[in-house]
Amino acid sequence: MSQQEMLQVINPETGEPTGEHVSRKELYEKGLWCRTTNIFVLNSLGQILCHQRSFDKEFAPGAWSTHFGGHVTEGESFKISALKELGEEIGLSVNPFQLIPWRTSKIKSAHVWVRDFLTVFDGDISALTLQKEEIEQIQWYQPEEIMDLLDAEDITNDNTAQWVAGTHDFNAEYQCMRAVLTATMDIGIFGGDYKPLHKWHPPRHKD
Repeated sequence: MSQQEMLQVINPETGEPTGEHVSRKELYEKGLWCRTTNIFVLNSLGQILCHQRSFDKEFAPGAWSTHFGGHVTEGESFKISALKELGEEIGLSVNPFQLIPWRTSKIKSAHVWVRDFLTVFDGDISALTLQKEEIEQIQWYQPEEIMDLLDAEDITNDNTAQWVAGTHDFNAEYQCMRAVLTATMDIGIFGGDYKPLHKWHPPRHKD
């Protein structure tokens, strides 16, 4: 994201814009609140399109993430911002009707209200264009692979983030996304070409 882009300042209690817009630098310096988006891209096999963050990123450089997204800038809605981020970060153009909002969260520690979206993509990811200042590489992951890697990260506990997974708890979030997609596919939002959800990899339950 360009340093010249102006971010929306929001009311921390309501999540609504105040009408003020500031640079990213000023936002952080003053501890102001803003809006962000997380976009999860799944395929019809239930895999999640993950990406490795650029090694030049200030936060978690080189870590893998389960979602795309960014800050909501001046004049944008959550959805417009999410569509823009997908286009900028991986060159993926999505029909707005097929970008499904499924949760909005207030995260006090980060001073943000974040809206989570999901969409389904079964195309060739090698044809996507990556924004190199943001993303090193992309790869499909099975949900249980991600959970195993998160468990391994918890065990090592070396304070080096290898994964930025979900907004809260990835295992629970994956189940929520499956439920949302069941509903959206049932009413035809993604057409009829996707495999039945019962063939998707089930979420793993910890002992």
